[in-house]
Amino acid sequence: MSSDVQVSDPLTDTVDSIGKSWLLVLLLGVLTIGVGISSLNHPVSAYHTVAVLFGVWLLVSGVASIIRGLGSHLDGGARVLLVLSGALSLYLGSMFLHASIVEKVALLSLYIGIVFLFRGIVDLFAGFAAKGMPGRGWAIFMGIVGMSAGLYMINHPLWGAATWITVVSWFLIILGIMELVGAFQIRSASKR
Repeated sequence: MSSDVQVSDPLTDTVDSIGKSWLLVLLLGVLTIGVGISSLNHPVSAYHTVAVLFGVWLLVSGVASIIRGLGSHLDGGARVLLVLSGALSLYLGSMFLHASIVEKVALLSLYIGIVFLFRGIVDLFAGFAAKGMPGRGWAIFMGIVGMSAGLYMINHPLWGAATWITVVSWFLIILGIMELVGAFQIRSASKR
């Protein structure tokens, strides 16, 4: 009596399952390119959408912070900070949802500018502290770029918003193209 037992190879099974989803990656690439092109053609609407989504995120994170602060096992100071930061997030989130488009642009540009500025400062200090380490020059360069972008966004919120949405739009288009190429690479790899 003979028994035909087939042993499956995990790598082959993984490639086969990914290969079946190449259409999803292709669809994602097309959608990403579409969002990028739409953002380039309608930058005010795109920025408004980002501001509303950011406001919703602030509301959700504010509620989560308050819940963590009220129900956590942390000490008193940390609990107070969580509740206060949650309340601030709720306030800012409601501002994003109820503000005019100009106010949303200014608020989001200010927020992005502050994030870029602080991230640039951290990168700059990390680059200067990493004497003899590889990538030190890039860290310093990115720190200067981040600080410059942050100061620009803070000082010129409308022009900063236009620049930011244009850069993000082109990034989405390039990412979508990379997803399209990846989809066809997955398809051809699954056929082997």
